[in-house]
Amino acid sequence: MYKFYAADEKETIVYGAAKPGYSNEEVNNWVQFMQEQDIQRVCCLLADAQLTRYPLNLLETYYQTFGANKVCSAPIEDFHLASEETLTQIILPFLNEAFQESEKVVVHCGGGIGRTGHVLAAWLVYSRGISNHEAITAVKKTGRDPYEAAFAAPFYVKNPWKVVTELNALLDKCRNKHQ
Repeated sequence: MYKFYAADEKETIVYGAAKPGYSNEEVNNWVQFMQEQDIQRVCCLLADAQLTRYPLNLLETYYQTFGANKVCSAPIEDFHLASEETLTQIILPFLNEAFQESEKVVVHCGGGIGRTGHVLAAWLVYSRGISNHEAITAVKKTGRDPYEAAFAAPFYVKNPWKVVTELNALLDKCRNKHQ
């Protein structure tokens, strides 16, 4: 349900998922499901334009449910990669804090595939020091696709191979931040 899976088969703290539906009932069901999975933190990757579609403030619902310091809002445009700063200064420290506190955290974007996928791959590179290829392969086994931004690149008049190169450079920066 909600494409809820751990970052990889060995992960016990960091999970990925799709966003809740837009109605208040769907949001409440999503939150309840996450609480049943013992999720204690939320990292929301939805861009502002996506957040405005919710009748109630989604982030406020997260703050009230999980606590203000247990919610990370790091907007990433759909079909794009996180900036180095967003990933290394906001998202990874938040995930690492969850890891240090042994608090399960869910990372979500819209469909739980592309933005969530590359963030989870970055987490695996950062936390385990594994290769980019190993991290991407592990995340792909959960049904996510860190390369989604590359597949969508032509629609944004970008070179897909350049986006793949940018993803690898971004993952390399995550490894370097951890060392």
